[in-house]
Amino acid sequence: MLALRAATVLSLIVACAPSQKAREHTRLATPQPAPVKADEAEPPAEASECLELISIDHADSVLSEQRRVGEHVADFHDRYPAEYIDPDSFVPVEAVEGYRIGGTPLLWFNADKTAVVVNAAVLSELVVADATRMRAGDRAVVGQLTELGRGKIAGIELVKFLIRARAIATYVHMGSELCLTAESETAAGYAAHFTGEHTFFTDQKHTESFAFDVSIANDGVITVIATEKL
Repeated sequence: MLALRAATVLSLIVACAPSQKAREHTRLATPQPAPVKADEAEPPAEASECLELISIDHADSVLSEQRRVGEHVADFHDRYPAEYIDPDSFVPVEAVEGYRIGGTPLLWFNADKTAVVVNAAVLSELVVADATRMRAGDRAVVGQLTELGRGKIAGIELVKFLIRARAIATYVHMGSELCLTAESETAAGYAAHFTGEHTFFTDQKHTESFAFDVSIANDGVITVIATEKL
């Protein structure tokens, strides 16, 4: 059954994949960057204004949804295993259901809702990178697009999926406010830079700033790199 479903998902992805000419663009009014290595996207130069504001709220998280609909989970997920999806028994995670490749959601609850899994047809296992705890210069590989997944989703959409799914963790308690300050897409791949603040509590309310880059290389490897805080 799972093999049949996997084949169906793969065929849907291929059928829905747009045919488009490779192109380069940047959403930043700055000079073009110097050439980079073919296997690594260069972090974009930082802009002074936000290209996009992203608000993350724990109430809308994958963890909160799983606690509502299925097995009680004590803490945030530290990884999402990759499984081939059986749409007859698996259920899409509503918090991130809008993020799809080939019309198929990327994140699912398994049949008994005890686990959250990523669609193995298009993504490897995702290992959470906590951007709030990384020090400047630290790097973490989150996962990799498969051959069938590459080129089927815009770089910024994949990054926003990872942030909203908390595969890139941007808060520890309440939520975060993120600013996309720069992004670029070149022959080497896609890259984006974020600054932000997250809110948490100890004996009182605190806010803490942080900053990070996300790169998606041509081979599909997704990397988070911590940068200097504001």
